[in-house]
Amino acid sequence: MKKISPSLLSIKKENRLEVANQLFNMNIDWIHYDYMDEKFVPNSAIEISEIENIKNNSKRHIMDIHIMAFEPEKVVDQVIGLVDYATVHYEAFSSENDLQEFINKYKGKIKLGLSIKPNTSFDKITKFLNNIDLLLIMSVEPGKGGQSFIETSLDKIKSARNYIDKNKINILIQVDGGINDKTASGAFKAGADVLVSGSYLTIEPSKSKLDLLLK
Repeated sequence: MKKISPSLLSIKKENRLEVANQLFNMNIDWIHYDYMDEKFVPNSAIEISEIENIKNNSKRHIMDIHIMAFEPEKVVDQVIGLVDYATVHYEAFSSENDLQEFINKYKGKIKLGLSIKPNTSFDKITKFLNNIDLLLIMSVEPGKGGQSFIETSLDKIKSARNYIDKNKINILIQVDGGINDKTASGAFKAGADVLVSGSYLTIEPSKSKLDLLLK
């Protein structure tokens, strides 16, 4: 599976719906929605009302919300039935027990994703993989668009791919950060299923840019 999931983070709020529809016209069928609480990361991003507006005024697509927030339950409660995947950060929980309780609470209500920052090792989250649907490996520090891909992320993607395949776990590997025509092929080769592309693809989107990501 090779999928591109554009992020609208770098697009001005008033233009996001228009850009989303341009992307759908290029046969994109997955959008990555960034939610920030201004605490877990210093910025704010896309609001729930915007996600609802795009859903109501565009074609059916896979919707995943990347929740960069310290109290993810408050967000997940609002997006059950709205989006397909809700991804939370391992680092947002004060303990692994709290994270396990969160997974137990929401499993079956929505597809769950778990994200790890560049400095968090893959080994930290292996125990949770059987109970989630998506692993999001951050290849930049979360919270800001336009950063450069961290090359050591490739080793983490390979470790995840090997572990998931060896243990026959049904889970997608998504990679977010610095994805462009230079970095996409390496991330796919390392084992990613879904790549999140922000400013490279969404600022002046084109089919030729998309083709370069998928080559």
